Amino acid sequence: MHKILTGTIAGAAGVALLLGGAGTFALWNANASSAASSVASGTLTLSANNDGAWTDITNGHSTPINPSTALMVPGNTYQVTQTLTIGATGQDLKANLTYANQSITGDAALLAATTKTLAVTSTSASVVQSPSTANTFVVSPSSATSTVKVVFTIALPSSATTGQGGSINVGALAFTLTQTAIGS
Repeated sequence: MHKILTGTIAGAAGVALLLGGAGTFALWNANASSAASSVASGTLTLSANNDGAWTDITNGHSTPINPSTALMVPGNTYQVTQTLTIGATGQDLKANLTYANQSITGDAALLAATTKTLAVTSTSASVVQSPSTANTFVVSPSSATSTVKVVFTIALPSSATTGQGGSINVGALAFTLTQTAIGS
């Protein structure tokens, strides 16, 4: 019993000391705000103007065509010219402009037999041909939107022996603008 009584008295004394000292214990602290303001993100946008036009350029021709009714034969080359508007802002931003290969669908043999190329012309120095990847153009940041003309060409070489009677759907031809990793 003696141990219980001694423990109780010691516990009560400890509580009394804690309560008595509650008003005298202080922590120092301080804070300050930085001079930085907010951080904003850049932009990467791509839009197509409604001016795409298909042309048969086989053997130097320049004949407008409707690709859904034209019948391509070995030796034919068709081209679509389209104006795109690019918005690219942000420090260290780089992006690749190309066509979406998966947007061209149809007969596998005819798809494999055709060659597809992309050319881009721009008055802005912010769009240049990729030195390492065909059909790809590198877009750098610009303070204003850039208007570029893309020319997509699809050709069935005269040496083609496959794809007869097939069809390729170019009605959903799409262009992509994809950011690349910083430093690449």
